[in-house]
Amino acid sequence: MLARLFLIGIFLLMNTAIAAPRLITEAELSDLGQSGLNAFWQRQAEQGHFVGTDGLELPYASLSRPEHQKAIVLVNGRTESYLKYQELAFDLFNNGYNVYLYDHRGQGLAPRLLQDPLMGYVADFDDYVQDLEQFMQQVVLLEPVDSLYLLSHSMGGTISALWLSETQVRLQAAALSSPMMGIYLGPMPRWLVDGLLGALDTGCHWLGHEACYAPGQGGGYVEVPFKDNDLTHSEARYKLFRDLYRQRPELQLGGASLHWLQQSLQAGDSAIAKAGRITTPLLVLQAGNDVVVDNRAQNRFCQALAHCHGGAPQVIKKASHELFIERDRQRQQALEAALSFFEQYP
Repeated sequence: MLARLFLIGIFLLMNTAIAAPRLITEAELSDLGQSGLNAFWQRQAEQGHFVGTDGLELPYASLSRPEHQKAIVLVNGRTESYLKYQELAFDLFNNGYNVYLYDHRGQGLAPRLLQDPLMGYVADFDDYVQDLEQFMQQVVLLEPVDSLYLLSHSMGGTISALWLSETQVRLQAAALSSPMMGIYLGPMPRWLVDGLLGALDTGCHWLGHEACYAPGQGGGYVEVPFKDNDLTHSEARYKLFRDLYRQRPELQLGGASLHWLQQSLQAGDSAIAKAGRITTPLLVLQAGNDVVVDNRAQNRFCQALAHCHGGAPQVIKKASHELFIERDRQRQQALEAALSFFEQYP
């Protein structure tokens, strides 16, 4: 009798196991190319605008199908546009999700905020957070589905964490990929960085400048050769990303301003301080070889959460910062972790 029950249990487990998502490979992506992604995008994506927190019109895209009863909101990182996420949208859509994406103020297809359109800037980091709330209210929640999830990257992770700590919108679950809870500063102590940024920003305004680039951030858009990049080990995906920005120069963004860097460091601190308010089930994906954001800050964020999935970030070994455009092995590991986590919260 016990043996029979054991076999029945194994049978049920096998038949209720979560199927691995079907994700496009680098080889398939190279065959498909940007033209193939563009064809999919033109066929499935609807693009429009919503009104941000201070009346600024921001662009968005949505991909939906009536039979899909689950949806993912994608929140991108600094310098990015939702157009960079066409491959990810392709994968999510083909795995049964409606997909919602938008561009942050000051970058991508959104209005730029300074006379220098290539300088990364935001007046107040909370503007990003309130824009996400407006996007949810004006676009996403107007097309109700059974299950709603959030997937973010880098700066989008900071925005999402702060938003989750204060919103009344109910999500089934959220996953933050390489969230910017701190910026990788190398050997420089944080107190020294804060003091230096404050002094430089004061000097910038004293000289009458609208804003100034942070040290080492340079000026305009820089196309870093693949061999020197810190974002991904996938040459195919890196090439598509750079080709897109070359073909669509309006997407290009240069270095961060002093003010953006100050605001972002403070926002990471705030996200950690407010983590205990988050009630949404949360997964943190950490790139093992990240030198863009501070993985130690991600660890502190998870410790501050009441229910960080697994008790700590899930480390994707040998991965660089951009998990969604990494090599197949690391990208698949990250996306399988996120989607299987979502499936636990239908």
